[in-house]
Amino acid sequence: MNRRAHKKLARIVTQMLEKDLPLTRQSDGSYAATHQNRVCARLTSVEARNACADGVLSAHADQRLHCSDQAGLWLKRGSVSAAQDAFAEQHREMHRVNLIDNEGRIYSAQKNSAVSPLAWLRRHGGKDKLPFLTAPEFAAAEQFSNDYYRSSLSQKLCADWDAPSRGGAAQGPRNAVLDAADNALAAKERFMGALGALGPGLDDLVFCLCIREIGLEAIEKARKWPKRTAKVVLKLALERLARHYGLLH
Repeated sequence: MNRRAHKKLARIVTQMLEKDLPLTRQSDGSYAATHQNRVCARLTSVEARNACADGVLSAHADQRLHCSDQAGLWLKRGSVSAAQDAFAEQHREMHRVNLIDNEGRIYSAQKNSAVSPLAWLRRHGGKDKLPFLTAPEFAAAEQFSNDYYRSSLSQKLCADWDAPSRGGAAQGPRNAVLDAADNALAAKERFMGALGALGPGLDDLVFCLCIREIGLEAIEKARKWPKRTAKVVLKLALERLARHYGLLH
């Protein structure tokens, strides 16, 4: 049952429970509930059949549908689920990024920054309840990630170089393509410079966390490090990266 159908059925079941209303079969096969001589709820034959199959409504011999004994519990479960969905929606930080697949093709995807390992480290602290990452360290990680995605040519290089723009300037599309390519190249140079500043070992750790979004425990397991070692090394790496970007002195 999709969200819209669930919401409609929940509204009708609520009315039926509050006003003790049954749904009566109509000549067209649908089911309707009336209150004070007015139709206040209606289900198609398919919707009614699905509601019965889900155990929300029960059919009686008089061709009426009544709320089942489980209808109240079904409503309560739906309310909890809706609240959880609303909470999740409030804590999503969705943005579109461009990635490169194994064959070198660029594709676009939605990324939820709020659930990344980096975001988790930003929100959770140690015993002193202070954030594990300082503002400069987190900003450095964000800069590192942004340069990586920008270097993958976020703009589609598909403009017609020969066609004049609507304003009549023949070089408009060409200049836009060149600007996009220049920006991507500059981002790539910054990204490679950051990798060089981190050095062997630290560069791979930061790449795994910020780009591939591998959790610290998985990194420790893959490298056979002792527990909580990755947090210490990551702290050193991001401090070095922040100094490279001029965020720390």
